[in-house]
Amino acid sequence: MLSYRPRRWLVHLALAFGTGIFLGWKVRGAALWLAGLGICLLCGLLLRGLRKSVYLPCMAAAVLLGLLRCGAAQPVLPPAGSYAVSARVNGEAVVREKDGRVAVYLTGVRLAGVRQAYDAYWTYWPQTPDAPLPMDGQTVTFTGNVYHPMGQSNPHGFDFRLYLLQKGVELGITGCDGMTLAPQGQTTFGNVLLRLRKGLRVRLDALLGEHGSLAAALILNDKSDLPEDLAESFRLAGVAHVLAVSGLHVMILFSCILALLRRFSPSQAVLTAVSAVLLMLYGFLAGMQAAILRAVLLMAYIQSGHIVRRRTDQLTALATAFLVILLLRPIDLLSAGFQMSFGAVLGLIMLGDRVNCRARRVRRPWLRRLAQAYGSTLCASLGAALPVAWYYHRLSLAGLIFSPIIVALVTVLLPLMLLALAVSFVWMAPGLLLGKVASLLCTLLTAAVRWSGSLPFAAFTVPRLPFYAMIAAVAALVLCTRYVGFRTVTRAAAVFLLLAGSAGVMLLTRNTAVRYIQFSMGSADAAVIEDGDRTIVIDVGENGGDVASYLLSEGRRADMVILSHLHADHTLGLGELLRQRVPIGTVYLSTEALVTPVAESCRQVLDQARRAGIEIRTISAGDSLGTDRVTLDVLWPEQGGGNPLGNGNDFALALLIDLDGVSLLQMSDVSGPYELRAAQPAQVLRVAHHGSAFSTGQPFLDRVSPSLALISTRKASAATLERLAAAGVPVYDTNAGGALTLTARDGQAALRCFLK
Repeated sequence: MLSYRPRRWLVHLALAFGTGIFLGWKVRGAALWLAGLGICLLCGLLLRGLRKSVYLPCMAAAVLLGLLRCGAAQPVLPPAGSYAVSARVNGEAVVREKDGRVAVYLTGVRLAGVRQAYDAYWTYWPQTPDAPLPMDGQTVTFTGNVYHPMGQSNPHGFDFRLYLLQKGVELGITGCDGMTLAPQGQTTFGNVLLRLRKGLRVRLDALLGEHGSLAAALILNDKSDLPEDLAESFRLAGVAHVLAVSGLHVMILFSCILALLRRFSPSQAVLTAVSAVLLMLYGFLAGMQAAILRAVLLMAYIQSGHIVRRRTDQLTALATAFLVILLLRPIDLLSAGFQMSFGAVLGLIMLGDRVNCRARRVRRPWLRRLAQAYGSTLCASLGAALPVAWYYHRLSLAGLIFSPIIVALVTVLLPLMLLALAVSFVWMAPGLLLGKVASLLCTLLTAAVRWSGSLPFAAFTVPRLPFYAMIAAVAALVLCTRYVGFRTVTRAAAVFLLLAGSAGVMLLTRNTAVRYIQFSMGSADAAVIEDGDRTIVIDVGENGGDVASYLLSEGRRADMVILSHLHADHTLGLGELLRQRVPIGTVYLSTEALVTPVAESCRQVLDQARRAGIEIRTISAGDSLGTDRVTLDVLWPEQGGGNPLGNGNDFALALLIDLDGVSLLQMSDVSGPYELRAAQPAQVLRVAHHGSAFSTGQPFLDRVSPSLALISTRKASAATLERLAAAGVPVYDTNAGGALTLTARDGQAALRCFLK
């Protein structure tokens, strides 16, 4: 058995290499090198013991190579702190709408006293409103604060560190003291491709008018100006893949190139070489993301088979593209785009042959082509379903129905746009005429997408499966292909056992205790209480993305959303919950929430909730809310006690929460003399106002007498921490521990930090 040499070595090597990268991401520090040493020893033992086969040693070596490649993509970072910085601007600087900061990527970053160069993500507030933005290619020098990008700090939350590493960026920098740019007065991008993208973007706007943003998405992979409501319609309709330049777009472009080149009757080698170069140039122009590079490599691999007159194996071609991309950019393995792109193609390869075989039995040609189109859509959707559900918590039924129609429209529209673009550089008048025709097709495309995305069955949300269930689902899918030589009965039994077993484990390991989760939101605030299937959300932070992701990943409905007061760091995240279509029952506010001054952005998000049909109620001291094992008693503010000239923090909701026998005092941002109005004995204290020096005074602490304190903060006041320490209260903060999960059962509590 050990001497058996399986076919498709590249496929197996690709899987082993990918496994090594995944382990390299999960295993950190010294443990990574210990794992590598262990694999080296295993390779040595296998090479010594298996004289007739090198299969297992090669697989072990591939895992080791993946470990090392992933480790090399995560370099040792310099200590955080203030540095003199010298770097080159890479790409276009943008002004963030949320806070007005300038954000730009830097390459070749040199820090004073540090020998190694890095790439960095730089943000700063402009020194003057009319200050020029850094331009691509300029050299910039300044003094800034270097920080290490934070990884995932909440369950199912956003991983900022991973996001930057996928862009090849290791460091974060803030500030711009003494900034100088050279050469001064530069007004154009230094990168030729960026200038070309900008010029093509302007030309598309001139040719297609209001549909220029859609054309830029389809041709240039630039969705920055695409209306958010239109992008959401594409997602709901299950056809968002046409907005990301990938295999479909490369195939259309390749067909256009072949049609042009064949007029000159070139040899197959010349045809392949020229088309490969043109496709590679287009890939760089469109950003060369994983889906584009995969499509270009697959096309080149298949065409090379025509040159040597050998039939190419599709799985081997896909494995080759997989290996090349991960050798160049190993962290891409962990990106949604990479997984969805390869999953869709894998579904087409492994399931498509059987579907096409049955479709060929259809006698009528138009019905046969229709069956093949819908069969391909089904196979690609099945292949991409798991990463789509994992990252976006949504599967689309509309996509299975309308995707072939939308793809057919794009197949006509894309060459027409390219033709209009090419003609316009020769003669603008006919280019504008072609642009008018393309604009009409864009109108038809957007209308079809908006209509299909508005259907009640267009999409449905799905929870995130545990990792073992994902593995079981993939194995079950593989068992349904011709690549597994089992009998039909054996296949069916294996699929049933895999799916039933994973479902049984999910049911047996389901958490039934009451949980209070304090999310890590920097200096914002958000918490979730779980009681069986019931969910209470207390504040949603300023962004709300991690709260929405958690609720969707867990398959939970926000039965109650309690907004302690209408400040942005507690309220604005409600907009993200609405955008991501998290089911919401009722929103509760203090009776005094709208008495104190309220920012217009907070009023707008409340109006958005009302328009969505969500009931909004008010509560005050003396009111009580709850579920089976959770009770929330409102301690403050008193109805009618709000001051129109006062601070909203002073009249925020203070709640005494009973978590299955464990008492928790949730103080929101109440501080100063007002906190004594809500002082009640409690086992756990959620410290007020992010640990402000003006909260949690000694008289308040004496009355509450907590056994444990939780702080949602980026940095708590030293005075508050000293008072808690003097009172002998253990303190856990979200900055150091990430999300804090308090599990309560029959009056007993246990605390777990996400990062420890």
